[in-house]
Amino acid sequence: FDPTDWTPREGIGPLGIRVAATTVGDQTTAYVLIDGNNMEPGLRDRIVEGLTTGPNAKADVAEVMTTDTHIVNTVEAENQVGAAIDHDELRETIDRLVDEALADTEPVVAGMATERAEVTIFGNDRTETLASHANVVVSMGGALALALILAAMAVSLLVFFLA
Repeated sequence: FDPTDWTPREGIGPLGIRVAATTVGDQTTAYVLIDGNNMEPGLRDRIVEGLTTGPNAKADVAEVMTTDTHIVNTVEAENQVGAAIDHDELRETIDRLVDEALADTEPVVAGMATERAEVTIFGNDRTETLASHANVVVSMGGALALALILAAMAVSLLVFFLA
């Protein structure tokens, strides 16, 4: 994770650039997440190509994504990642972060399990029961309202005549 010196006005939000690297079997994958909206056309492909090809390839597969959280929105519509910052500087930062992520990998064991849970759902019977309860409450509501009004009037009359 690198918060970077770039600002939202330059198209990079406060979360900066985050990289996750995994190696499964013979395949190393780098996931790059940039806090910004969209990306300049072609920039993603150049970043992926730089990470996966050539003598300095760092990963077999790379994916570059943006958060698209709209934190970096400005009045202008052109605030994509790479519109206001140097592409080479961005690529160098990503290269450094991928190196750090790869150096930080460690063996792990993954697992999976399946569980089944009883879930009560609304069906025809439940809907009818709920509707009948609602009808009972509504029918009792009129009588309750009348009783409350009569009690309030009685207390008011007592206070008026006895005070």
